[in-house]
Amino acid sequence: MPSPDLSILIIDENRIRASIIEDGLREAGYVRVAVIHDVNEVARTIQATTPDVIFIDLENPKRDTLEHFFSLSRAIQRPIAMFVDRSDGAMIEKAVEAGVSAYVVDGLKKERVKPILDMAISR
Repeated sequence: MPSPDLSILIIDENRIRASIIEDGLREAGYVRVAVIHDVNEVARTIQATTPDVIFIDLENPKRDTLEHFFSLSRAIQRPIAMFVDRSDGAMIEKAVEAGVSAYVVDGLKKERVKPILDMAISR
């Protein structure tokens, strides 16, 4: 079982969607939760904060955006849970190849955040 002392970073341009993830984590007892809304600052923020786990919510991502985050996943080697609204088989395969720990399609719900965190860490 993950420790509530984990440092968790949420990356989401949509403040409402980010708050769903944050609320789910805080209700599960996690207190070291940071949120960034500017995806252009992702690499810098990860380097500065060195989170234990990263949640990325991309809503309706473009292929280039997904590729950027898949490259990031390969480089940082930390558990990453990625939420997307829709996907296809090729994107799921690329996510697995990139080492994304949890790739959740159309499943952003506060009560699902803790089990997804647990799964991402265990993988």
